Amino acid sequence: MATGGFSANSAMVVKYRPDLEGFVTTNHKGATGSGIALLERIGAGTVDMGEIQIHPTVEQQTSYLISESIRGGGAILVNQQGNRFFNEMETRDKVSAAIIALPEHYAYIVFDEHVRAKNKAADEYIAKGFVTSASSPRELAEKLGMDYHAFLATLECYNGAVEKQHDEQFGRTTALRAPINEGPFHAIRIAPGVHHTMGGVTINTDGEVLNVAQQPIRGAYAAGEVVGGIHGGNRIGGNAVADIIIFGTLAGHQAAKRARG
Repeated sequence: MATGGFSANSAMVVKYRPDLEGFVTTNHKGATGSGIALLERIGAGTVDMGEIQIHPTVEQQTSYLISESIRGGGAILVNQQGNRFFNEMETRDKVSAAIIALPEHYAYIVFDEHVRAKNKAADEYIAKGFVTSASSPRELAEKLGMDYHAFLATLECYNGAVEKQHDEQFGRTTALRAPINEGPFHAIRIAPGVHHTMGGVTINTDGEVLNVAQQPIRGAYAAGEVVGGIHGGNRIGGNAVADIIIFGTLAGHQAAKRARG
């Protein structure tokens, strides 16, 4: 069984995490948890069902994930008042929590032409209509309904941190690549969205599905996001690929071995 997680099943998400009611998801429509439900019907145990990863930067109208490569390229996050409010390069769960804690529950990724020119994803976001652009910081602030003076002060402070390679405000130590001072200037409005469900059925090291008594269920194998207990409380980006390849290979070999008798 390799049917994925349940990020697109809002009822199932809310069952285990009531605080995520109304959140969009970056996942495809087929991520409904159907494989987990099916395996539970034959006695499978589950683990970590409440461990659901939230991605901090999701375009809310389309549920489109805005890549970390934009922040990693030198972008910042600002609130509706035009102020930075957190270390943009912190882990997904912490950045998401900081955005959710804002009164408006959303933020803007702000970057300049220097960042755009070095990141192909930015051109994709512009083509999709996600990006608000302006020739100057003042014009961008006005388009976003921000106080220009606060926004300009934010840029000046951040640019000073880049020059010193020291972020006194929020302790950002990575991706202080270049000052944000090359027009045009760009912004994408984002908020968190459900991205990965770490919970699922329990398996052993052979990929066999275990029942609630931790005993193998004869002939049942699973791998990938349908499985729980692999990533703990916060999956690191890219680890899901290793997860499905390693455990998928193990489960496949064991299933084939069983089929051959």
